[in-house]
Amino acid sequence: MISAATQSEGDVMAERGIVILGSGSLARSICYSLAAVCAEECVVTVVSTTPSSSAEVCYVADVRAASSGTPVRFRALSVDRYAAESISSILRQVRPRIVLNCASYQSPWEKTRAPSAWTALMNSAGFGLTLPLQAAVAVEAASAIATLDLPPLFLNACFPDAVNPLLKTLELPIFCGVGNVALLAASLRESLRPARGGRLQVLGHHWHLHTPDAADEALAWLDGTPVREVGPLLRRQRAAARSELNAVTGHVTALLLTDLVAGREVRTSLPGPLGLPGGYPVRIYGRSLALDLPASMPPAQAVALNSAWAERDGVSVEENGEVRFSAWASLAIRSELPDFPSTVHARDIPELCSRLLDLRGRLRRTAASAGHR
Repeated sequence: MISAATQSEGDVMAERGIVILGSGSLARSICYSLAAVCAEECVVTVVSTTPSSSAEVCYVADVRAASSGTPVRFRALSVDRYAAESISSILRQVRPRIVLNCASYQSPWEKTRAPSAWTALMNSAGFGLTLPLQAAVAVEAASAIATLDLPPLFLNACFPDAVNPLLKTLELPIFCGVGNVALLAASLRESLRPARGGRLQVLGHHWHLHTPDAADEALAWLDGTPVREVGPLLRRQRAAARSELNAVTGHVTALLLTDLVAGREVRTSLPGPLGLPGGYPVRIYGRSLALDLPASMPPAQAVALNSAWAERDGVSVEENGEVRFSAWASLAIRSELPDFPSTVHARDIPELCSRLLDLRGRLRRTAASAGHR
């Protein structure tokens, strides 16, 4: 009887478990908030390619959980690289309810912490050009999940507005993303301070993290009524350092994960739900997710708006698997890679990622050599 009870408890913990891929700034922020807010018994497994980094994250998170009196626990695992085979092995061992990818091959902080010819090129080409670097680990993780008999919910934090549609065109599993429109919604909630239970719905794109032209601003509704002057309400967020914003994104994501683990109904705004481009208001219950748009916004119009905003960000992913980089992004990258394609198929993104990694290494070395002279 004791053995059976112990096994049952273990099954419950496994069914409620979370696997987080990556141990960078966002993964840390999520874990540290989870430690304080998650009242559900579950184990969070942090997987990274740097054992000391994932161990450090888990130590701090465990201390915070113990200090906060929450039952969530953290453990560290490592892999040599984020390959589908390695990730699949871990998922079969851990059997989590949720997998959250926070790992990519391009840090958003490089341009401030280690500026180089590479970061200068990225500034010229725009964020959309980093799609292959943002998508590589997500593709491996989704491929691993696709092999499981009882797949966990897959959430992606790395450029989900474009990466999630890429996964969908490859017929790989994707539930939703985190960040971006969720950050916009959290910032609007702070500015508007709606009454408890007030329903805030936000339609927006990663591109809206920066200030757009007024005609291209994100859209929001509070209790079904359009919110006027969205731009001024987001002014404090857009003035904050991007590194500081991870504290907000991490906390909002931790609240979402806590609700998903508990199986509670969630009404919020998330990027890339079910592989759609951009971000939308959604309703989640259990393993089901549906758009939760106001009556005045048909789904086709919402998708069309996000598709248009995606082009402003420098890259769009079509339903047929075609990935198109903007003319100005293609022009910028061709100063270094003259044969860089402006259009590729989603299945060719890994090869494009390899080419960009080679270019990045060369441009970084150029900067290092110049620094030594």
